[in-house]
Amino acid sequence: MVNALLIESCDFVSFPIGGQLSFARQMMMAFGNRLALVGVSTDDTPVGKWIKKDIDGIDYDYFAFAHRQVRGKKPSIPARITGYLAVRKFNKQILSKGIKCVFIQSPEILIAVHTWGWRSICYCFPGVENPLQMPRYGWGKMFAGLYEKKLFSTLRNVDTILASADDEAIADLVDKSCGELYSERVIKFPTRVDTDVFKPLDKNVVRAELGIVQTDNIIVSCGRLNLVKGWDFLLEAFKVVKRSNPYTKLIFVGDGEDRQKLNDKAQELGIESSIIVTGFVGADSVVKYLNASDLYVVGSLKEGWSVAMLEALACGKPIVSTAVSGARDMIVEGANGFVIDGRDPKQFAEAMNSALALKEADKVSLGIADKYTLKNLAIDLGKFWKPLA
Repeated sequence: MVNALLIESCDFVSFPIGGQLSFARQMMMAFGNRLALVGVSTDDTPVGKWIKKDIDGIDYDYFAFAHRQVRGKKPSIPARITGYLAVRKFNKQILSKGIKCVFIQSPEILIAVHTWGWRSICYCFPGVENPLQMPRYGWGKMFAGLYEKKLFSTLRNVDTILASADDEAIADLVDKSCGELYSERVIKFPTRVDTDVFKPLDKNVVRAELGIVQTDNIIVSCGRLNLVKGWDFLLEAFKVVKRSNPYTKLIFVGDGEDRQKLNDKAQELGIESSIIVTGFVGADSVVKYLNASDLYVVGSLKEGWSVAMLEALACGKPIVSTAVSGARDMIVEGANGFVIDGRDPKQFAEAMNSALALKEADKVSLGIADKYTLKNLAIDLGKFWKPLA
């Protein structure tokens, strides 16, 4: 029996790369076809009608509201705008299933559908920062205030609000809402990690499979390559690390519109021979790169509760991160890594060198990851949202 719609601007398989797709797939693993999926088509899935679609061996009721091309380039029109318009276009068709409960992560989707007469809406903030404060499109910043006002007013129609963020970030969100939200209404709900997939593997074996030199220090960062992820900052810090650790490589696991800019910056800094960009790879390869590493790094300007950071923890890796939401919950200072305030490349590099020398980081990281295992997701969400109890 289908209990709820899951509406997301993704194909629920591999596009687009990021935390929202990861959490959508975690929802699918936890609830299976108790969810009907409303997303996009990146293959021959027809747009505009309900079909049965097999994903990972499970038949889902599936509705594609738009077709998307899988490419690294930034689209000329923001995906948030085209997604908003496409969902609204198919109002009647989406509702024709008669499902009256919906789970949403994307703010533009929530704004598009919140007046559709739902019995219950669960909205999960994938991160509580205003995305238009640091937009992919420069002109987007002029609409940041309007967007925030609209989102907060829309939340009046939502009965369950979750936030993949730490307590400090949630408090800031409540303050910004100008009375629309209060702290008791926003439930701290971290993302999860699949510890059946992301787990320790033999470092020597995976390095041999990936063609990585056994004696090198390997530093890894995962995710979409755009400026919000701070790849430029990581390159600056890595250049400092290379002075004391010459046999060190930095591997970016992922792809994105800034890939060429990253390569150009690495060449400008004279470290291009020590930088590897994998392009898009699946989870089976991501787990190998994590296990091949000696250190995981996060240089982001903002994050929700980082799924990639959880995956690194589940592989037993130390982490050095900027002070993004959730970092201090996942990193015990000096035990399994360091959280760095500010954006001083030298300070970050010092922390990277210190983290490479930590002796018991694996045990600490694995213990923290165990608190956020996917195995608990169904029970934990059911406590707060009755349709999936």
